[in-house]
Amino acid sequence: MGGLASLGLRARNMIEALIIDGAITTGEKVTERDLAERLGMSRAPIRDAIKDLLADGLLQRLSARSIVVRDLQLSEVGEIYEIRSMLEGRAAYLAATRLSADGLQGLTELHEQMCAASDRQMFSEYYQLNIQFHRAIHRASASPRLVSMIETVMKESLLFRSRGLVDAANLGESSAEHAMILRALNHQDPDLAGLLMDRHIRGGLARLRLT
Repeated sequence: MGGLASLGLRARNMIEALIIDGAITTGEKVTERDLAERLGMSRAPIRDAIKDLLADGLLQRLSARSIVVRDLQLSEVGEIYEIRSMLEGRAAYLAATRLSADGLQGLTELHEQMCAASDRQMFSEYYQLNIQFHRAIHRASASPRLVSMIETVMKESLLFRSRGLVDAANLGESSAEHAMILRALNHQDPDLAGLLMDRHIRGGLARLRLT
């Protein structure tokens, strides 16, 4: 049973990556058979993965036989980012009081990699590092329930999130905002860290609307 569960998790992660990377586009129909062939897996773990992704909101069931990648409306995206700004702002607030020296060093290294990716206009690389940077702050909050709540809404926003990071100017703005958040964390200033993260998430939504 454990083996099937681990295969289901692997299938879920692989399908999620295909969706986030845009290899499977919004509105596109997905089936157990096609995904099993694409990923070289049996249909049982694919079936479990699809159930999980339906629950996460990345997939949407249109009928008994039709499942598609969810196509979010802008009004839904706005609500998701509003929730994210509150939750991630809280995570940054807590992280400023709980972040270890090793954790701060890890964030600093991630930011340096992001700056290099931004300079080279490596949009896909920056996007993945961006996710890692945010998740590192979430973990540093040392609040498992908060992290779980953020992850739920974050996955939905990932359907649109990459679209705001495909422009050199947007990458520069995002990188500058990360630098300010990192500085607040380094100074152990929870109020400033929370405020800057809240503004950063709202800025991400503004960047989506400009693209």
